[in-house]
Amino acid sequence: MLGRIGALARRSAMYTQSRSFGIEIKQVARMASTKVDSEEAAEAIDDIIIGKGLQRLKEIKGFAGIERYFCKEHFDYKVVVTFQGLDNFKKYMESHEKDMEDKFVEAASHSTDKGFEFQNFVSSKFGSFGGGQAFRALSVDDFTAF
Repeated sequence: MLGRIGALARRSAMYTQSRSFGIEIKQVARMASTKVDSEEAAEAIDDIIIGKGLQRLKEIKGFAGIERYFCKEHFDYKVVVTFQGLDNFKKYMESHEKDMEDKFVEAASHSTDKGFEFQNFVSSKFGSFGGGQAFRALSVDDFTAF
């Protein structure tokens, strides 16, 4: 009986040592989303947010990149600004967000919503870039891998 209890305890310890319940924060992304009524409106927002904001963002410590997503079917517009690490993101929010906020206010005139909705995310990228290790880890029957 004691042997079985010991075996269960060892097995339980083995599982708890190998499992992780937290998502590591390597990058933090701030997403702004809105609706537009045309591609021309999306391009006008690009000119303001990316055209006027990218150079300033490049000067900020920890800036990792900016991505724009535009759905031509539903006219959804999203822009995602990513930073390396939580501390760099916090510094951006405390010291530099106002610079970008002014650009979003200006860009909102091209939005059907007349504003942007903001949301912050822990960001991780998976795919074939960087040697393909994460890409190879995906299942063959996972259509998102191709």
